[in-house]
Amino acid sequence: MRNTMNISASLLVLVMGFSLVACGNSSPTAQPPANNTEEQTPAPGKQPEESAVIEAEGILTGWADPHTVEIRVKEEPMSFQVGEDLQKSLDDIDDEDSVQFKYVEKAIEGDTTTKQLVLTEIAKVESNDGNGTNAGGNVTTDRAKTSELEVAVEGMTEKRPVTLAQGKGYSLYVFEPMVYDADDHELTMKIDPDYEVEIEKLPSDYNLKELKVDAKKELSETGAVKQLSEEKLSNGPMKEAKLFMMSQNNTKTEYFIVKELDGNGFAFHIHAPVGEPSEGFLPMVYASINSIMNE
Repeated sequence: MRNTMNISASLLVLVMGFSLVACGNSSPTAQPPANNTEEQTPAPGKQPEESAVIEAEGILTGWADPHTVEIRVKEEPMSFQVGEDLQKSLDDIDDEDSVQFKYVEKAIEGDTTTKQLVLTEIAKVESNDGNGTNAGGNVTTDRAKTSELEVAVEGMTEKRPVTLAQGKGYSLYVFEPMVYDADDHELTMKIDPDYEVEIEKLPSDYNLKELKVDAKKELSETGAVKQLSEEKLSNGPMKEAKLFMMSQNNTKTEYFIVKELDGNGFAFHIHAPVGEPSEGFLPMVYASINSIMNE
């Protein structure tokens, strides 16, 4: 009996020994690697490419939307994006003002054919002449900057001082009581800008019959349209006019005149309200018109 118990005890010790050896050889459970708490910074996206700064001049047309302005550059309309920091610079600039500006061309992501034009600076071009007779253009002609022209007022002919003004493709002399705006091609009275002459330089192939039809339609809004004959014009300042039409009512008289000056045709839309300034307005207008020379 004792021998049997000794054998059993020996077997139990042997089994326990094998169990301990097995536990000692067991591989530890693999632990997951510690999280790297440092965030990876994503690579920055490719920024749109910008051109070098470009300088230009033009005429401000106006706002296309709250962030876009249009400027005519060499008679071609162009749209420019305007940032909030630059919008204040446009507060003192009116539509049709001459401007100098700088901009960059910015590539649009995903579009290789279109570039966004972004304004960086803009400023109004001020007139060199304090009274405005030379607004919008510097005198480039060899003509004298000041002179005298004959004008007939109340049956009396007298010479009055005039100043040379530069238009687009032509120049003319302007009397002191008047202002010439080269950007709008307008000659007006300082005391009342409703007294106005719109000057239109015609193309070499202009059609006089078509101009007459357009003039009749325009003038008929004021009153009955009359066309003065060459005979009636023969002794006046417009004796060489190709076309002289007019209409009037109780408040104003409108004229449409076509005349060739220095080898080029010009059309003149004259607005003359009834009032005190009208007495000397037309004589000065006719003298200024006849002083036009091509540049």
